[in-house]
Amino acid sequence: MRIHQIIWTLLLMSLPIAASAQTAPDSAAALVLPSQVGNFTVSARLDTNAIIVGQQTQLHIHISGLDNNNVRLPELKQLNNGPIEALESYNDTLCNKQGHTTDIEQTVTVTAFQAGQHTLTGIAVAVNSPQGLILLAPADSLTLQVAYAADADTTKCEVKADADYLTEPYTFWEISRWILLALLVALLVLAAIWIWKRRKANQPITLLPRAKPAPADKRALSELEALRRKELWQKGRIKKYYTDMTDIVRRFLRAMYGINASEMTSRQTLRAFHNIADWSEPSDTLLRQLLHRADMVKFAKSEPPMHEHDQAMQEAVSFIRTVADTHRLNNPETEEK
Repeated sequence: MRIHQIIWTLLLMSLPIAASAQTAPDSAAALVLPSQVGNFTVSARLDTNAIIVGQQTQLHIHISGLDNNNVRLPELKQLNNGPIEALESYNDTLCNKQGHTTDIEQTVTVTAFQAGQHTLTGIAVAVNSPQGLILLAPADSLTLQVAYAADADTTKCEVKADADYLTEPYTFWEISRWILLALLVALLVLAAIWIWKRRKANQPITLLPRAKPAPADKRALSELEALRRKELWQKGRIKKYYTDMTDIVRRFLRAMYGINASEMTSRQTLRAFHNIADWSEPSDTLLRQLLHRADMVKFAKSEPPMHEHDQAMQEAVSFIRTVADTHRLNNPETEEK
């Protein structure tokens, strides 16, 4: 033994069993201690003594011959020597019938990140016996051969012939997903072509549904309200006022009943209106008064009193509402909701 190793051994033997673990000084050689004293025996082994850089293996330290003696096992920092690193450890114990511990095995996971042949040092077990503190170490030193992956020996690898590999049949999902993928690609291509053609023709890409047209009576009432706001008769444009008003009513009759009133005289319009199913005496009276007053202004160049202008507008509104209400009463199944 070297001098510093002897000093370290005597120091460990003088410590009480409850003292904190000490780490041996850096040394290339292991502690040379007896592996068996009396009934106490210690041994160590590696699962494998050859690994690749970064690979892990396990070190097993076994102590037997104990009779409920206190034992201090090596700590991880004691086993971290040079390139070898101790990562974690756990213990297994074996007890006799009296419940006394007889065997302990410490399993330590070790690895190395430097290629070469490395010796595991620091494997020393302290046992507190009736004769005093006993320090045991394995009889044989353990070495770990570490190599890079490219330097690993592959001569013993078994290479199977091609016939040993079985070809698994394709499953339904493996086939169908490729079919679905092909269909998706085809749809994307067709969509791109369709969009390109629409853009080239300066046509919209998305076709929005057309809004449902408003009912004929609502459109006519909206047009009459717009005409009232123009204040034509207040500006002296009385003929224009009555012409636009009767045109709105005539368009309403065409939209509701197909009566081409715009191409008819007032007499023809009244006769055609009298033949529809929704005819009523109140609506006929309103239409007759409205057309007569408008004809007097347009053809006889009559100038009604100012209050009759508003009265004519009220007659047009009342006529459209009366006809629409009568139509809904006669056709409840088509009533708008």
